[in-house]
Amino acid sequence: MAWLGGVGLRLIGQAAEVNQTLISLPAGTVRVDWGCSGYDLACIAAVASLLMGLYFNQSFWNTVALIIVGIMLALVANIPRIMLMTMAAAYWGPESFEFWHGFWGGQIFLTILFTVHYYVVMALINKQSPQPKSH
Repeated sequence: MAWLGGVGLRLIGQAAEVNQTLISLPAGTVRVDWGCSGYDLACIAAVASLLMGLYFNQSFWNTVALIIVGIMLALVANIPRIMLMTMAAAYWGPESFEFWHGFWGGQIFLTILFTVHYYVVMALINKQSPQPKSH
């Protein structure tokens, strides 16, 4: 995930260099540890997708699709988070990094992620559900 964070930073014009789990900007370096990789969150998103598939009585394959979408969404959404925290650490100081890495920054990120997750999953469920015929 550090590599993808580095790619994202370069796409927005930052001079990011990646060495395994380290992302370096001219003003500082951040290590993307296992807990910040997004894989733990991907597991939570997979379980949330499974529960939504079961709750809305989706078929096996529709539920599998929801789980895959949840995992992909969590991993893709983690890339901007890595980018933000790298820039916070390098340019805005340790207090900014600690905010985004701490409780409130994590809650902001999770709120955005699971709001998007909910709407994407509901759109898929509504698309896959048979629509009542009008007379």
